[in-house]
Amino acid sequence: MQVQDYPGQEFVLGDYLTDLRSESIVSKTVGWEETPEELLVQHVSYDSRKLKKNTFFICKGKNFKRQYLLDAIAQGAIAYLAEKDLEVEIPGIIVCDMRRALTLCAQRFFEWPQRDLSIMGITGTKGKSTTVTCLREIFDAWLKDQKLPPPGLISSIEEFDGFTSEESVLTTPEPLELFTILRNCVTAGIKHVVLESSSQGFKYGRLDDISFSYGSIVNIAEDHISDIEHKDFDDYKAAKLAMIDHSERLVVNLDVEYSDLMLEKAAERQIEVITLSTSEGVSADYLAENIRSTADGLVFDVKSTQAPERNIKDLYVSLHGLFNTENALIAIAIALESGVDESSIRRALSQVSVPGRMMLFPTNDGAMLGLVDYAHNKLSFEALFQWLHKDYPNHKYIAIFGSTGDKAVNRRPELGVAAGENAHVVYLTSDDVGYEPFDSINADMTPYLDSYGVPWTADPVRENCIRDAFAKAIELYKETGEQSVVMALGKGDESSVYKDGIYEPINSDVTVMKLLVEEYNAALK
Repeated sequence: MQVQDYPGQEFVLGDYLTDLRSESIVSKTVGWEETPEELLVQHVSYDSRKLKKNTFFICKGKNFKRQYLLDAIAQGAIAYLAEKDLEVEIPGIIVCDMRRALTLCAQRFFEWPQRDLSIMGITGTKGKSTTVTCLREIFDAWLKDQKLPPPGLISSIEEFDGFTSEESVLTTPEPLELFTILRNCVTAGIKHVVLESSSQGFKYGRLDDISFSYGSIVNIAEDHISDIEHKDFDDYKAAKLAMIDHSERLVVNLDVEYSDLMLEKAAERQIEVITLSTSEGVSADYLAENIRSTADGLVFDVKSTQAPERNIKDLYVSLHGLFNTENALIAIAIALESGVDESSIRRALSQVSVPGRMMLFPTNDGAMLGLVDYAHNKLSFEALFQWLHKDYPNHKYIAIFGSTGDKAVNRRPELGVAAGENAHVVYLTSDDVGYEPFDSINADMTPYLDSYGVPWTADPVRENCIRDAFAKAIELYKETGEQSVVMALGKGDESSVYKDGIYEPINSDVTVMKLLVEEYNAALK
């Protein structure tokens, strides 16, 4: 996103140096023979292809080359930030902690916009995107009634800053991108922001100095374990629990594993805790009771044990899967605690939808149900199949999925086992393979499919797999009368795949599945 014009202050290089020195991360300065501290900084960037005059250039990334800095100087860079002296003609600040330095510089350049916003943070292994969407829709309805600007949004699906809406690249953006969005929100008059927080966002300092008015850890399960993400589960778990360090109030689902650790850490930090549960016999501040799954979604009662006037009877939520009760309840609890009225909650959740999440496309003759979901790890696979066994017990399950390359290697055998235990046919395809060979990724999953006797084929082109799976389901119905669920998992409504350092455009799973079902239904007439 591009930063919108705003009446900002002007800072000089010395201001940035003062910030960095205040945290003792400056190793030395180079090229400061004259008075570079008085140089006016009008732009901060780490992309040598997108420079303006008077740029303070950030030299970051494991693949950074000195040539990038030389290119930046040729285009107007007046100073640089790096972890070593790059021996160039402009002054430099050399630091020992680039991640922290970048966050400090981004905050100063954009003038600490987080201070003017109420930011609600959601993290977790599974369900955070759905929770964020529910929360965003509720606040959107509430604020619209008051003729106020809608909430800002930073999520794994979408970013909205009050001016433009864009498809996300990272769940939690890098600091310059993050503070661009937050500054634009302030410029647009936005007061509330819903932010989906990744474990990487916490671990690598992107969320340093961000305070959440409400924070919630939807759940924690083993994921993102690799050499370039989290070295082990303890590291991953610590990153998720870091949400508590950033939260003024914490919403805790007592039903999830590690809720005891959440409560313990919240008590240590002496922050307010709001508890909830969807289980019977559990004492919590908010309860979901009388939960029913319908053809159109979920219906349940919300009970506020501390404030009965907040009770909501027969609340309809247009999401499928009983597990989404927990996600919706987190959003509801935050909304009610924030003073949102029942009418806004009802209106928002009656029409909420998450692009690419639990999207259903049934054929008119009942031959097949197309399903698109972002499920990409053990917890989400297990929840999805549990729902399918309950709501579509007599169907064949045809699964299309892959696993990311270069990272989260622990996922692969888990996906193989989950699919092996539940799917009848599997199509392995690409899911952001990065620099890793497609066949190498599959080799970590296929032994488990083979051990369960599940037939599989592989094709790196996602659309090919969806079309083949769809054709197989229709063929099966015509030959035997058996119905199928064809599920495209992992990418949702994303319109690109990451391969060899490039985001390649594709037709999203939603686009392909919707088209196939529409064409099939049209042919039935």
